[in-house]
Amino acid sequence: MIKTRNWLFALLLTTPMLVFFLGYLFNHTKELKPTGFIQYDNISYVAYAKQYLDSEKGSIFFSNPFNDNDNYQPIYFQTQTLLFAGFLKMGIIPGWILIPFTLICSLICFRLLIAIYDHLFPSSKFRTISIWLFAWGGGLLTVSGFFTQLIYGSSIVNSIFILDPGSGWWGLNFGRSLFFSCEAYYHMLFLSVIYCLLKQSWAGVLALSAILSLSHPFTGIELLGITSAWLLTEKIIFKNKHIPDWLLPGELLILLFHLYYYLYHLNQFDDHRSVSEQYSLNWRLRYFSIIPAYCITGLLALISAFKLNKPGIFFSQSQNRLFLLWFLIAFSLANHEIFMKPMQPLHFTRGYIWTSLFVLGVPALHYFLIKLTASFIKRIIATSFLLLFLSDNLIWIFDQVKSKADVPSTSYINSEQKKIFDLLNKHTTNKTLIIGTDELVPYLSTIYTKAYPWFSHIFTTPFAEQKKAALSRFIESGETDPSWEKRELIFVIDKKNDRFKKRVETLSNTSTVLIESSSYKIIQASIK
Repeated sequence: MIKTRNWLFALLLTTPMLVFFLGYLFNHTKELKPTGFIQYDNISYVAYAKQYLDSEKGSIFFSNPFNDNDNYQPIYFQTQTLLFAGFLKMGIIPGWILIPFTLICSLICFRLLIAIYDHLFPSSKFRTISIWLFAWGGGLLTVSGFFTQLIYGSSIVNSIFILDPGSGWWGLNFGRSLFFSCEAYYHMLFLSVIYCLLKQSWAGVLALSAILSLSHPFTGIELLGITSAWLLTEKIIFKNKHIPDWLLPGELLILLFHLYYYLYHLNQFDDHRSVSEQYSLNWRLRYFSIIPAYCITGLLALISAFKLNKPGIFFSQSQNRLFLLWFLIAFSLANHEIFMKPMQPLHFTRGYIWTSLFVLGVPALHYFLIKLTASFIKRIIATSFLLLFLSDNLIWIFDQVKSKADVPSTSYINSEQKKIFDLLNKHTTNKTLIIGTDELVPYLSTIYTKAYPWFSHIFTTPFAEQKKAALSRFIESGETDPSWEKRELIFVIDKKNDRFKKRVETLSNTSTVLIESSSYKIIQASIK
């Protein structure tokens, strides 16, 4: 009965996500159709999986779908990609894989969150409130953004989410990070490992760490850094007898494999090395985001460790050392540009810093809730505090739901674009190369057709700058790239780009107009 109630509680915690996705599915103009991809990068997750179905190599590995042909060696493997490929094989429409997957993984995440809380704080008086804050608490990013806009004016600061990286899409707290599709899966595995550590299920730690390592480079190294640091500390410094001798070497071996595969092996291949260099961006977690994002949980953690306890006593508990090391490793990775070449430092946030601080701060949270429920006036103060704690996510979700989509994007296409994709699917194979200056159609073609795009995703297209330059030369002088020769080419012409349209039409001897609509002209051609 208790287990059933906990699953129902987890389902209740998932309702903000259901509200968000319902808003996405129904709050748009009649001309648009949801693709099922709520964010730009989401397409790539299914495009990777489609390589298993479209490639002729028959390998357990897949190659980058944003290459320009099928000749590149398959070098990648991710557990979720294999699962998505299975769904595609079953006939599930590409766009309708990620939303159910995200909701299921989020439900499991919330169930794990409840289990972790109950293990750490059994018989807690404020269990329900605390778990809601655990799932959907935040910081003061929205409030700070509001006052920033108030001070500088809406002409300078165009959004109250100005201090929240990526307008909130980077997910600096736990709940927000789950919206980003596969992040819910990574968090599920991450929390599963933490739960296994707390429950001393050592074989589960090793197995789930290996699965996460194979699933994502950023979250994998973050988890393995945390677990390896904790195991080293427990075995060498604190002589923890409960941890088996084989666990630390096993975790270190997975860590070494992770570093070898992602930092050495993949970089032996030119196409991956190109993408890796393009992705080495200094997307930093700035101080004006750090302070409002972590001020509440950080202050609670400090009070728990230094005010309610003596630090020596607080960190004498193995579980508190785990969450302290979790915070130190996650915060260091999220700011690694300080001591090494940056590789998207923000990728290491995703709520991991916030979550470790929240757990450390729960004793202080309970202390203040006890103090603030002693009288009616204090209960009003407590309610205001709770609403403030939840404000980042409540306001962000409301803003996403109320915003009505009215222009085509990777998240919504119109009937004209759908007709084009249906036609392209009939006229393309895995030997076809799609070329266009309009990024949307070539990018979405990776899931709606078997063809390869010349240029699509701005970062994961290998040799992106060279390809953009080659396309520019073609438009300027008619010079075609050597790799286009003896290929079946399909040019996707946005009619607003008159120069590109006129240049493609010069290939009249070898070209056929497949379709012409109000916005696009699709021409099939070949270059001998």
